[in-house]
Order: sequence, then structure tokens, then C-alpha cells
Amino acid sequence: MKILVPYPDELVKIFKAIIGDEAEIVQSEQSVESMLEHGGDVEIIASVSVPGEYILKGSNLRMIQTFGAGIDRVDLDAVRERSDIIVCNNHVNSAEVAEYAISLLFAVAKNLIPSDRELRTGNWVHRWGGPVPNLEIRGKKALIIGLGHIGADIAERLKSFEVTITAATRSGSSSNDEFVDQVVSIDEIQSHVEDSDFVILSLPLTAESVGLVNREFLSWMKPTSVLVNISRGQIIDERALYDALKEKRIHGAGIDVWWRYPSEWRGTAIPSADVPFHELDNIVISPHRAAYSENIERELFLFAGQNILRFIRGETPHNKIDLERGY
Repeated sequence: MKILVPYPDELVKIFKAIIGDEAEIVQSEQSVESMLEHGGDVEIIASVSVPGEYILKGSNLRMIQTFGAGIDRVDLDAVRERSDIIVCNNHVNSAEVAEYAISLLFAVAKNLIPSDRELRTGNWVHRWGGPVPNLEIRGKKALIIGLGHIGADIAERLKSFEVTITAATRSGSSSNDEFVDQVVSIDEIQSHVEDSDFVILSLPLTAESVGLVNREFLSWMKPTSVLVNISRGQIIDERALYDALKEKRIHGAGIDVWWRYPSEWRGTAIPSADVPFHELDNIVISPHRAAYSENIERELFLFAGQNILRFIRGETPHNKIDLERGY
């Protein structure tokens, strides 16, 4: 078998060390043209992004292995059209993303960014008795929307801060329900949003979740509540969130995922939204780095390589996506 890995040499080496002689590793750039030129005949591709054109033209393709939990950069419509390809995602980064989500919550609740910024100029305005007291975490209620690997890891960690946790899922149930106090259906979410001090989004981007957090949803939130998003930007109506923050209808937000990204990796000068979030003090903005930690890149590649080996050996691979549900 052949495996296409459209990544730099140092990451491809990890794959070669895991796969050994059990398959041939081929390398390309991440453009469709390069992927087809170098790996148009492969059976397996390991990549975060897999365009529909490549999927439809790669006649031998049988497996797509991604490096993260999100699969919105894999053209699932093309996969469904083929009907002979499996897609597997990767949950190795769930603990790190959970830590980061809680960090965003604390940064907003404790007013860390404005305090740091002002003190660097010699301004002690945020000292004791300043304009924005810290929000207490203990004894509060949190609503986690999405209770997959990341949501469960968030709940498990947040529980140690004496937080009462409700989770909302599409079905109203979850195999991870031991980490929360109750699980409810997203269809009956309003009263739980109204009752929650913190709302954390950890659900996949699907047709059903796009725009879930709209003006109506935000109107249900308390003026003292905090919204955290480590899922995908499109789950939130960006203008509605900006207005709610600017008008202080919610206390604050911590956002690590965006509506637009630079065409060049780690590029510059591309606004991440149509509204000036950067002008607001009650939002912590982060450049989609929740899963980026000291060991995680290697661990993601190790899992992907090992999962591909399972497929090559005729074993059932882990984390196979349900194409009907889209996650």
C-alpha cells in the first residue's frame, strides 16, 4: 500500500518510523495539484485537509486519517459520493484543548489580559477595588455543549473547581455522562443557557451546529456569564457576539477559533472576523492554538501512523467517522 503524507520532512519521518516496511510513504505539498501528482494512486492519505477534487480523482483511495478531532476540512460530500472510503479522526489532543478552554475561561473571569496590559504601562487601575472584579469560578454552573472526548475532558477538569456541570448533546445522552451532573438535548437548551454562568462550546461543526449561538441564544445568557469557544467559529454568529460583548449583555468571551484564516499558514494582515473584536476588553482572543503543546504534534502523528497500521493489517481502525452524522 501507499500512504500520502503532505507535510514537511521532519513529520514524514515519524510516519516512516512507525510504518516501516509495511507500506510506502510518499510526500507532497498541500496543494491539490501536488497531492495528485505525487499521491494520486495511494490507498491512504494522512492530512488535516483533503479537498474533494483529490478524493474524487484518487481512485485507489480507501482511508483518510486526520490529525485532529475536527473534520470540516475534509470534503465529506466527496467521501459520501465515493462510498468506499473511511475517515478517521484523532482525539490525542483532547486533554490539551480542555486545559486551554479552562485557561480561556479563567483569563476572562479573572480579567488577566487587561490587568497585564495596563500594568505594563504603570497603570494600577485594575488593583483591588478596580472597575472589574474577578468572577468566582467555585460554586458556579457551567453548560458544556458537546460531550465528546474534548467536552468530557473539560468537564472532568472543571469539576475540581466545585462547578455544577450540565452537558448538552444532540441526542440528550452521552457515554461520557459520568463526568457531568446531567445531560440534556440541545433542542431543550434554553433554560440551561439561562441558568448557566459559563457556556463552553466543544461540539463539531455540522449543518445543525452552524449559527447555533445566534442573537436569541446570546439573549438567554446572563449579564455575568462567560462564553468560551474552542470548536469552530461558524458555530457563533460573529456580529451577534460582538454586539453582546460591546453592549455588556454578557460578561465576556474567550475565543480560539475564527471565521476567517490567512491563506498562508501563520500569515498576517487578515482580519479574523468582520467585526473589531480586538477593540473590546471583555474578550480574550487566541489564534487557534488550543491543541498546540510541547509534545502534541508528535503524539498526533504517532496515533495517526498506528491507526493506519491497523487498517493496513486488516484490523478495525479507531475513531471512524459516522458519515451520516458528520462526526
